[in-house]
Amino acid sequence: MHSRRSFLQHSLLAASAASFSLNSLAKAAEAASVPQASRILVGFGAGGGIDLLARVLAENIATQLGKSHYVVVDNKPGANGQIAAQILLNAPSDGGTYLIAPLITPVLSQIVYKKPGYDPARDFSPVSLLAHFQFGLAVPAKHPARNIQEYVAWLKAHPQQANFGSPAVGSLPHFFGLLLGEAAGVNIVHVPYKGGPAMMTDLISGQLASAIQTTSELGPLHKEGKVRILGTFGNQRSRELPKVPTFAEAGYPKAMGSGWYSLWARKGTSAEAIQTVNHAVNQALIDPKLQPKWAELSLQPDPRTPQALEQLRVAEIAKWRPVITASGFSIE
Repeated sequence: MHSRRSFLQHSLLAASAASFSLNSLAKAAEAASVPQASRILVGFGAGGGIDLLARVLAENIATQLGKSHYVVVDNKPGANGQIAAQILLNAPSDGGTYLIAPLITPVLSQIVYKKPGYDPARDFSPVSLLAHFQFGLAVPAKHPARNIQEYVAWLKAHPQQANFGSPAVGSLPHFFGLLLGEAAGVNIVHVPYKGGPAMMTDLISGQLASAIQTTSELGPLHKEGKVRILGTFGNQRSRELPKVPTFAEAGYPKAMGSGWYSLWARKGTSAEAIQTVNHAVNQALIDPKLQPKWAELSLQPDPRTPQALEQLRVAEIAKWRPVITASGFSIE
């Protein structure tokens, strides 16, 4: 009996060791598909939300791939992310270069630019969706509208003053304003700014009737009573602003959407490298230790497969193309 038990224990230990060895070999093989030195391109300057997201992911991915790997963040700001996209376009497809991009790069660029210079479906391979972030519409604290319905009524009663600001022409807030105008059946004049600070100064002072910006930027001013956020564009209420309704809740379901960040590789990158990085990214997004960081950045993690990211990209183009085309807006 003792001999039989010892034999069984030995067999189980051997099987366990073999399983561990196979798992280790599989992980080593996966990591080997990604060069030891990899980089993540960011088309915006250091210190912003997308840059901070990239740096947290880079560190976590490198840790998961092993001590021999390191991942650097390479900031290439300019042209609303287009410069970084062009660098990815010209990068080798060896699994060593990736691009973290906001929605404008894989979606809006294909609609607003007459010659975007790249086609995500042809030139890039999806790796993973990363996270969503929300936008809201705010009015000055002294504005008479206290809710979305009163705001729409005010727009219709004051067409000469009906305007909204965005931090840049061709930005996502710009297009959310178009979406809202279409949903509410009103014409809201777009007032573009060169950055958010100047826009917020005019909003607070009352020189601007309303503004659309991320909830992470508007939230602190709303809580301080300097502006009033009337509604958010997400499919559910913002975690930071649980008392603020969505436009869908207020009866405008077409005025719904969010910003999101995603990760892309050069077309031709091996399926093994993409799968390895996708797995590492998704593990980081669901890591309990990183949830406070995602909340701090006002991000809602949404790990998906490469195929699901491509499906989202196609659906978003179908959503935004008629809105932007009807406005006549384009960039050379």
